Amino acid sequence: MKRFAPVLGLVLLSCGIVRPPSMPPAALEMKAAARIPWPAGLPVYDHVVIVVEENKDYEQVIGSPNAPYINGKLKAEGANLTRMFGEEHHSQGNYFWLFSGSNQNVGYFDRVPSIPFAARNLGEQLIGSGLSFKGYSEGLPAIGSSVKKSGRYARKHVPWISFSNVPNLATAAESSNLRFEDFPTDYSALPTISFVIPDLVNDMHNGSIASAVRAGDTWLRENLDGYYQWAKKNNSLLILTFDENDHGPAGLTDPRAPELAKQNRIVTILAGASIQPGCYDEGNGVTHVNLLRTLESMYGLERSGGQQPFALRAGIADDYSLTDVFTPGDHPCVE
Repeated sequence: MKRFAPVLGLVLLSCGIVRPPSMPPAALEMKAAARIPWPAGLPVYDHVVIVVEENKDYEQVIGSPNAPYINGKLKAEGANLTRMFGEEHHSQGNYFWLFSGSNQNVGYFDRVPSIPFAARNLGEQLIGSGLSFKGYSEGLPAIGSSVKKSGRYARKHVPWISFSNVPNLATAAESSNLRFEDFPTDYSALPTISFVIPDLVNDMHNGSIASAVRAGDTWLRENLDGYYQWAKKNNSLLILTFDENDHGPAGLTDPRAPELAKQNRIVTILAGASIQPGCYDEGNGVTHVNLLRTLESMYGLERSGGQQPFALRAGIADDYSLTDVFTPGDHPCVE
């Protein structure tokens, strides 16, 4: 399989000449004002929905009969990243890496921070640029709630609550901290980027491997396939990723480690408009930070945080913008 530079790219569908996706008016104004050199051919989506699942090895999901929707729909129609690694064990830090390019020193042991951070992050950057951000969490007891635990809801999987520069108020219009029941049925009303956090059963966290994967796969099909079908026709994207693989020693992970648990390889699939189906080996690999960098590049945002040292030593670059855009071609999935 052809090797690519260690930064995350998106694949543009091609049938003759491809008309680039439309750019939101606010993004056009922001780009002109900042004179940001946007990567050539990088789609600028009207809406991106990121779903984060929990604690499963790549091999426990990809090819599993317990995940017919993920394998038969999202992987079959999307871009499956075959060398995607979580930044650390355990759960909480990886959500912070994806949202802010750092675990903000609350990783490893899932300690919920008691004092809000003011660090740069994806939500703050989007809102400050005239775009929009929301997080939708299943089981959140009320809009704007900062409770640590409620039934099958866990705040440790919801990083935006922990930043003082992301609005956390009491109404859906004012807050970025929403319940999943607030996820709009009119998908055109979605923010520019949103996160969806299923509860501890529907995110594949609880139960046996088989039952957990089955529960998460069913939930995705029942709750987000409508958005996915709409996204393909409306310049929008669905990203499915995981926080970490099936557990490992606490601390930063190393993609070069001989032990799978320390490598922390996870499933990540991008599916929607402008995606060329296939499996993509990203050379030395990519991480949550590279996924964050792609989103930052897409909307011309300043970058947050930085790549962790083990990933850097493995040759996984902390790159602000894309250097490769996948072109149409044969990208077979040989597992």
